[in-house]
Amino acid sequence: MKDRSTADHGLASRVRGLMTGSFLGDALGGPIEFQHPDAVKQLATPPHHWGLDEVFDARAAKEALARFTLRGYDPLRPTPEPFGHWTRHARPGTVTDDSRHKMILLAALRAAVAAGTRLDAAVLARAYLDWPRTPAVERSPEKQALCADWLEEWQPAARWVLGERNPDRARPPERLWGGLATCCGQMILLPLAALHPGRPEAAYLHAYELAFFDNGPARDLNAGLVAGLAWVLGQPATGSEGPDFWDRMLEVMRATDPHRYGEVPWVQRPLDRWLDFVEETLAAAKGRPGRVFARLDAAFGEAIKWEAQVCFSVAVAALLLARSEPLAALPLSLEWGHDTDSYAQLVGAFLGARFGEEVFPAEMREVVRGRVIEDYGFDLQAEADQLAAHPPSHRTAGSA
Repeated sequence: MKDRSTADHGLASRVRGLMTGSFLGDALGGPIEFQHPDAVKQLATPPHHWGLDEVFDARAAKEALARFTLRGYDPLRPTPEPFGHWTRHARPGTVTDDSRHKMILLAALRAAVAAGTRLDAAVLARAYLDWPRTPAVERSPEKQALCADWLEEWQPAARWVLGERNPDRARPPERLWGGLATCCGQMILLPLAALHPGRPEAAYLHAYELAFFDNGPARDLNAGLVAGLAWVLGQPATGSEGPDFWDRMLEVMRATDPHRYGEVPWVQRPLDRWLDFVEETLAAAKGRPGRVFARLDAAFGEAIKWEAQVCFSVAVAALLLARSEPLAALPLSLEWGHDTDSYAQLVGAFLGARFGEEVFPAEMREVVRGRVIEDYGFDLQAEADQLAAHPPSHRTAGSA
């Protein structure tokens, strides 16, 4: 890991870090996402299986970093999948839908800038209808078919947002995934933090406004994560954040409650509920990841592993467990299994937002950037630089 005291911690580098970390985390988790643990164990340098009494200490962190590697998809997932990778025999660095959703968000932002308007839910909904006509999709019949399957739920909701009510084409967003509270906003909305650095409430409000795809408690959880990222981007770039940095971020997330979820009678605010769960789990585990994972098994055994509270809890737990060696949070986030790319992309975004793009190995950054350009014509670094350079009129969108 690069010496954080000498890295470039300017805002542009940290916005690139947010984007790079998210795409890199996606590429790390994609090849093993939802794969059977027995098959994953057969891979070269597999994720570690933590015993209940193993402690995440300095040696364990070093070993975790030795497992930090990009894998190809051939051993377990050679065939393209609508919600996964879109290339056959996909090479290391290939991303999944967690990253494609961010491409759509940034396409919506470009459309808003070109039209001289603000990025709102209607602009984002239109981008979901327009994205299948991008050159990378249009020139590939296979990608066209994969894209149609991938957006089969999203596009009817987008048409509803835009005012269409034909039941054969448009359906209310509240029915997305049966009304389940999912990690959709975590996949899509993280780059919004770059429009509101140091302004967590504005970031929360903007994320909440755009999130036509987030139902129930997911709207608060996912907007809260964007608020946390915005706070991280606004912190002094000293390189000496201290071991309590993530704790201070969580305090900000708790305090950022513009819609007053905390005042609703008889129920606990969703964000507070799941932060309490993570903090209680870590206190009981005493630095033992195996015990954290056992608690996740007990709490989420019946849950779909891409529900919002699941991804939220895994990512926050990984960041807190690895506070002494932050980059080790990325391999750690894969080791419970299940929706590994969604967990790691969230962890990577927070690491990059704090430490800048140089926290990630240069070779890995270049591999992921090259794959994304080749597969989608999307230049990750150029897009991140444009995001960091947006004028104040777009940075204040969504503020109170």
